[in-house]
Amino acid sequence: MGISLQDAQQIGSNAGLRTQYGVILPPGARVAAYVRSTGLQSGDDAFVATNLVSSVALGLARCRAGMGDFVVCLPGHAESVVDGTTFSNALQAGSRIIGVGRGSNMPTITFSTAAGAQWLVNKADVLIAGMKFVVGFVGINSCFNITGADFAFYNNEFTTGVFSLGVATVVMTLSAGADRADISANIWRAPSNVAAGDGILVNGAIDSLRVCDNEMIFPATGANGLLRFAAAATNFKILRNTMFNSQAASVACIVFGAVAATGQTAYNNIQVLSTGAMVSGTTGITVGATMTGNFYQNFVANDPRTSGLLLPTADT
Repeated sequence: MGISLQDAQQIGSNAGLRTQYGVILPPGARVAAYVRSTGLQSGDDAFVATNLVSSVALGLARCRAGMGDFVVCLPGHAESVVDGTTFSNALQAGSRIIGVGRGSNMPTITFSTAAGAQWLVNKADVLIAGMKFVVGFVGINSCFNITGADFAFYNNEFTTGVFSLGVATVVMTLSAGADRADISANIWRAPSNVAAGDGILVNGAIDSLRVCDNEMIFPATGANGLLRFAAAATNFKILRNTMFNSQAASVACIVFGAVAATGQTAYNNIQVLSTGAMVSGTTGITVGATMTGNFYQNFVANDPRTSGLLLPTADT
């Protein structure tokens, strides 16, 4: 995923540009920096060379708050998050971090060296797209903690890596303030023997969350699932996700705790590894007693070579 290098070079002007991805650079915004950890390369465009920095934090420091400025991470870029401040302190409201590249040359950020390695997104209107994220340390508390409104996380790849089984370990936490977050069209993956405590944890009473069109195939604590609501979120939309909790004996992919969460969960395909019977509301999709959201056409399977069951069961 990402934008082409040619497009990235062209959007240095403030005129705006429309491509197959939509308006990449709205009028008034600018490319604040290009990021490549390996520095200048032969053949780099003059605009790239003039505005090249070695880290995302240095790029973010060049953004103007609220202007929608872009930090463009170039193919082959690699760096690490080692604490909870480096990225967060440089972040500006409205910043857009865009990765250029695909597959092995996607810009890669690794969460490493300490349990506190975290990207705290505490500013509004931040967008991250086209990036690859990797967990490189056992016991990260939460790779992302989102507290800013209107956060967007699109078309990224996330390798949940060497997560321990500890329940305090979370891939992404959506905390109070993260209203209207949109987590869409991402790929989440990991080896089957390294389980997260939680995948995406909704830990605040946020409004209008969207989790749509993701491919989520990784192990998480069997009963916590890949997406868990631990707070009374409202007006959420969980749509068209493909989810497989590959943890041994897993029973859940989407979990609603005993919280008065409201919204819609629809058209998701879900797989768990429980050897027991599929039970409406308790297997694949776990529903707490006080949850008042609605469900449409979600299919859950735990047996090979069979089609999934419609769960929770249809209203009769």
